[in-house]
Amino acid sequence: MAPEITCEGYASNHRVYTVNFFGKHISVTVTSSAYIVKKWLSTTIFLRRSNVGRLVVGVGVQWNPYKDRNDAPGADTLQLCVGCRCLIFQLSTAARSPLLLRRFLTDRRNTFVGIHNGSDEIMLMRSDHELRVHRLLDLRRYVVSEEGESLVQASVERIVEECLGYVGVRLNPYISTSEWEDYILSDDQVFQACVKAHVAFRIGKNLRAWNL
Repeated sequence: MAPEITCEGYASNHRVYTVNFFGKHISVTVTSSAYIVKKWLSTTIFLRRSNVGRLVVGVGVQWNPYKDRNDAPGADTLQLCVGCRCLIFQLSTAARSPLLLRRFLTDRRNTFVGIHNGSDEIMLMRSDHELRVHRLLDLRRYVVSEEGESLVQASVERIVEECLGYVGVRLNPYISTSEWEDYILSDDQVFQACVKAHVAFRIGKNLRAWNL
């Protein structure tokens, strides 16, 4: 699918975009500021206060496998999506991570979900911020086709088509392995990072992932 993304505004410490995903408008905040992350989380927790005990959070992690590093590569970005609100936290350019984020990621009342995310927890721990996540599920293990076929080996494109009915959602491998450590991410990077976390949230919510 062709990216549909608009930059709505920017400041010295963050940028805000709107992603049009099959008619749904997702607000995306891109930042390396601990203050902005804390503000985004506080708003998310407030808006979802009635979902305490069953909050599903779509998670995505990006890194550049070709970046010249002395040690093993770690995560460059962390994406979180709840509803039509998405956060892209630029770990590689962030001076620090707020305590609220660490508490949110390890809160046992939250269920974190992704797709093809087998390395995400390791990469977050390898980041400069050494982030831990409580119970990060790979939804491939739980989704099935209309015929009852397991989708554990399926692509993201097929999983999204089977579970959400959207055709043509493909994660471009070139973008997936691009320079995620850059201070200014491209529109293509923001779009793909947002979509990856958003579809995970949608599928996880439909599956009532807090019961899995």
